[in-house]
Amino acid sequence: MGEMIERSQAESDVLIMTERLASLYYHMVQSVREEVGDETAERIVRRAIMNYGNECGQGTRSKVEALGKEPTLANYALGKDLPSLGWQRTKCEGLPENERASRVTYCPFAAKWKEYGFEKWGRMYCHIDQAKYSSYNENMRCIHDKNQLDGDECCIVRIEDHTGDK
Repeated sequence: MGEMIERSQAESDVLIMTERLASLYYHMVQSVREEVGDETAERIVRRAIMNYGNECGQGTRSKVEALGKEPTLANYALGKDLPSLGWQRTKCEGLPENERASRVTYCPFAAKWKEYGFEKWGRMYCHIDQAKYSSYNENMRCIHDKNQLDGDECCIVRIEDHTGDK
């Protein structure tokens, strides 16, 4: 195996990469807007985010199933969808058994997009969550109860699993 690095170095590396990706998204969207105008750009961006989210959700599902597990809410984390470093988040407690939620007080993407004054277009990116959870398991629904790009002090990302509902 390779050498181990300090947690602080790993987190710094993740933050560098997320800042670069947020900047890339910004410049790509700005280029599309300049080329085709805001209305067409919005359709293109929304479609791209939906397709990307679907790919992420299906990839997570494949990883979970490769472990011999069902694509349930409890098993979602086994698919390693996001880095464990870079975001500041806590788990929300006291939810029904079929729900999970996280309170995110720092999102490196949101921080970068706020620097650019790019909240509206950055917020479109957040819809990746709805796409990835529904493509991971069609009975799951993701709700953004709060979002920093909407002006909230934090993001609350809540997942409902309706697998047992009939």
